[in-house]
Amino acid sequence: MGSVERLEKFWRNLFLTFPWVTDVGGAVIVYYPDVPMFVLNHAADINVDEDEAENLLSRVMKYFSSRDFPYACFRISPLTRPRSFLSLLEDQGFERKEEASVMVFKGRQVEEGLNSEVEVREISESEIDAYNKLLVTIFEMPIEWEKGFGRIILERIRRGGKCYLAYTEGKPVGTCALFSSVKTGGIFNVGTLKEYRRHGIGTTLTVNAVLDSIDEGNDLHTLQTAKGGPAERLYKKIGFEIDHTVSFFVKNFRAKLS
Repeated sequence: MGSVERLEKFWRNLFLTFPWVTDVGGAVIVYYPDVPMFVLNHAADINVDEDEAENLLSRVMKYFSSRDFPYACFRISPLTRPRSFLSLLEDQGFERKEEASVMVFKGRQVEEGLNSEVEVREISESEIDAYNKLLVTIFEMPIEWEKGFGRIILERIRRGGKCYLAYTEGKPVGTCALFSSVKTGGIFNVGTLKEYRRHGIGTTLTVNAVLDSIDEGNDLHTLQTAKGGPAERLYKKIGFEIDHTVSFFVKNFRAKLS
């Protein structure tokens, strides 16, 4: 199995464990309106014959519109089939809204990235609210999304996932998460409060997650981040390399999203 196939299998397994994912034949739909982000509301794993592509597109659009959702979204990867599906989306008015780099860890001597002044603690279920409050603050998301994230984090922790808080001088200032499947560790939600950035906190959280991923027996460690952004450059310094990119193509049903 090539790296793209393995990484895409990891992402598929990650989402299929959620109760809010539907296999519609030729694609899986992730639908979680409590957190209306593209990464949690889209169709992925598109794999149909060319003569079935328009029918699949129609079924996915109907799925989202019938739920009065504001947009339909497709996650396009190098494995999307048919290859002409991207052109079909563009012909139907879909626009590329986000492009992400799927990265894998290739570094060595990871312990060198740890900052001894940063304490990383794995949270328990009783600390989910504190974790989510910090998460939405760091990423400047609506406070209304806290409860939605809470369900996701609880689901993950109960399935063996780990979520972390980073502390400096006793104050929680950063978040991170690790979820494992098919001997692959996926790192998520790496973020730091604005006033504490550029002090190695994000690096320490990421390195800590890689070390835990190794301890869990994974031999591949991955994360996804905005293509060409500052986080991508940070991860490259830690030892991550871009394996492939994915894109989210979106068509709004109502007024343009803010």
